[in-house]
Amino acid sequence: MEPFRFKQFSVLHHRSTIKVGTDAVLLGAWADVTSATRILDIGTGCGVLTLIAAQRSPTGQVHGVEIDDASAEEAAENAAASPWSNRIRIHRMDVRKLRTSERFDHIISNPPFYAGEEPSPDARKSVAKHGAGLKLGELIRSIADLLADDGRASLIVPMNRSEELIDLAAAARLALRRRTVVRYVAQRPAKRALLEFRRDAGPVEEHELLVEHTGTKDFTPQYRAMVSDLLLNF
Repeated sequence: MEPFRFKQFSVLHHRSTIKVGTDAVLLGAWADVTSATRILDIGTGCGVLTLIAAQRSPTGQVHGVEIDDASAEEAAENAAASPWSNRIRIHRMDVRKLRTSERFDHIISNPPFYAGEEPSPDARKSVAKHGAGLKLGELIRSIADLLADDGRASLIVPMNRSEELIDLAAAARLALRRRTVVRYVAQRPAKRALLEFRRDAGPVEEHELLVEHTGTKDFTPQYRAMVSDLLLNF
């Protein structure tokens, strides 16, 4: 499999449980990590979100955590080959066991989110996609433990699980502060929600993003502007 080429880096993803896809690119482009100095990517997979965060945060130290051996190895290789290798660390571990004396300014995650569906017979994909290893509630508790007092957490989930995640975050004293509802194609229902949480409650910024007009790669100006520094041909 050929690497997925971005404007400033490339990603090998043939050994990782989750390949580079629109969800990761959307979250990486949407999360405001510009001023963050310590960033954590939970469930980094092949490392694409970690690399986007390193590009978007000029001085940020970016840590990617991945429980799957092959994915973590590939993420480490991708990080080492990137322009920001000196600012990236990949940890092959369960985030529930992560302990740090210095918490993170920004935590990002494209979590396993299928619920109420038949798990994949592939054990690795079952962990990566169906939450066999890390449930949403456990993810939120880890974020609450690791997030700095003035930090932000950015996640992407299917629309049908967004309210569940918001409720779990509220129980962990993390308040929704920004939400973008994503429709991939104009005439279809919204499929994803981009959610940003902080410890302090306040007004919620509400937005909507349309990726394509008809689904034939006729990308909207809004989406093009979001990813113009990341994707080729944008």
